[in-house]
Amino acid sequence: MTHGFPELVIGGVLVAPFVTYALAALVLFLLLKPALSLINFEATFSNPSLALLCVYVTILAILIVLF
Repeated sequence: MTHGFPELVIGGVLVAPFVTYALAALVLFLLLKPALSLINFEATFSNPSLALLCVYVTILAILIVLF
């Protein structure tokens, strides 16, 4: 069984599915970031930028695995 990856077509240019996943992950991350600020997520880590990057990469990996 093969999995067909649907490409996004913008102005006749085929965009790889990874770009679509990366943009969807960015939108989800930006929606999640205020909730993370409310629970003081960044204060728990010595390098908050790296922790937020890890959250983004985790969201991206979940999207890739699920779809």
